[in-house]
Amino acid sequence: MLSTCFKIEHSQTLSNLTIQIRRKHGVKLPDAIIAASALLINLPLITGDTNFGKIEGLNALILDV
Repeated sequence: MLSTCFKIEHSQTLSNLTIQIRRKHGVKLPDAIIAASALLINLPLITGDTNFGKIEGLNALILDV
């Protein structure tokens, strides 16, 4: 499984999007970084955390755990 993973490099774009998400939605910094990363690489985020569902534009698949 690890062979299909890739590293997302930190960039100013990621930082700016993280800041926008924190300001607009009031989520914690780690969650804002995760959401910004998913938005940047245009991948769905699979999570059990319902807070991600309120972030507009984020394709969040909320699992019922």
